Amino acid sequence: MSASTRPLTRRRDPLNIVDLEEQFDRQLQRPRVTDLDAVCKAATAWSLAVWSLAESAGPLILTTIEIKHAFAVASRPVFVFGAHRSGTTLVRDLLDHHPALSVLPAEGTMLTNFAWHLKRLEPDSWLRFLGCEWLRRLANPINQQPYWLLGRSSAEGSPYVDFGRALMAWWPLARTRLGPRTTSWPLVAVALAYAHCTAGFRTAHPLQRWVEKTPTNERFLARLMAEFPEAKLLHVVRHPYAVYASSRQAARNSARPSDENRTLHQMRLSYREAARRSVQPAPGSYLLVRYEDLLEDTAGSVQRMSSFLEIQALPVMMQPTANGIPTPSNSSFDSHEVAGRLNRRPADGTSRALTRRDRERLSAMVADDAGKLGYPLAPLPALRRNLLRMLMHAGWVADRFRARWIRLFSSRPRRHEL
Repeated sequence: MSASTRPLTRRRDPLNIVDLEEQFDRQLQRPRVTDLDAVCKAATAWSLAVWSLAESAGPLILTTIEIKHAFAVASRPVFVFGAHRSGTTLVRDLLDHHPALSVLPAEGTMLTNFAWHLKRLEPDSWLRFLGCEWLRRLANPINQQPYWLLGRSSAEGSPYVDFGRALMAWWPLARTRLGPRTTSWPLVAVALAYAHCTAGFRTAHPLQRWVEKTPTNERFLARLMAEFPEAKLLHVVRHPYAVYASSRQAARNSARPSDENRTLHQMRLSYREAARRSVQPAPGSYLLVRYEDLLEDTAGSVQRMSSFLEIQALPVMMQPTANGIPTPSNSSFDSHEVAGRLNRRPADGTSRALTRRDRERLSAMVADDAGKLGYPLAPLPALRRNLLRMLMHAGWVADRFRARWIRLFSSRPRRHEL
């Protein structure tokens, strides 16, 4: 497809990415990562070496036909969003292997995360910063299998060096053509580089849209539609009990504390947006996807999403994959399911894990809106509901202030990453 990287030598130096890749892979526990610090250290060393080798090889050369096709695709994104643990990953993975779609295999997080980091960097360092970050995401998308989504490097070449060179080629074009009016143009450059290395932009290829998923992007829908008028929005919702229980379990799986106030705040925003749109005539750019419907009638849900995206419903959409590789269970509670199969077990067991306090907090925050979406929750007396809302909002504000304070002083990109 594209020019490959120069042959890799076996010298033991910082550019020997084969050795660094092997060291990185040894830190990627199966089925999911548990030692995040060790993985981060190995991933940083590997990604910097890959990027340096890509810089020495230079950007790929793009043809006029590739550029024309690519920017036609760039103008037609699909944004998948919803509260964390609502099923956005499953929706993305079901879309993954369709030939008309190029689906980023990790969360885009442009407006929810990267925009904040880029503001604190000099524009000249944006490409290297995002390039290294996305190299790490392509090797380890979500801290669990599958890893190495572009394959493995060898002495003959590296698909990750090819991705770096593709990003260097698409970056200035995306900045020039989209930068003046599109705040997400760096993510578009990443999406074009990924599509270049997987589907390609040949004239005969049926690629029509690119897909990215970012939980909590509900906050930015007006901006996204203003910048991408031809975009399609897939809003995923799930029973609040299941979302909350899954968030708790995901925190346990990653050995980190659960941020209850933040989870509840994000859920409230997501259900409120979905409920607001549910009482309005559905525009051609927005589709609400209920996680339960997706599991109970996968074929029907796939047909509905395909019709909405104006693509053909294909059998490959019945199996969740990441760049064609089967992905693991869609449940935070079971890591032993066979990859590529949907976990259709009911969520009754997960909801039973919630305490009375959990249920009251959920009812106070989302009962009104969740009920409009087919998720009835036991109502609380008005006085208790309002009191709980006030307390949780105060807790969320305090947590947010504390997190921003810590982030401001302790999360600056390290010098060697710039």
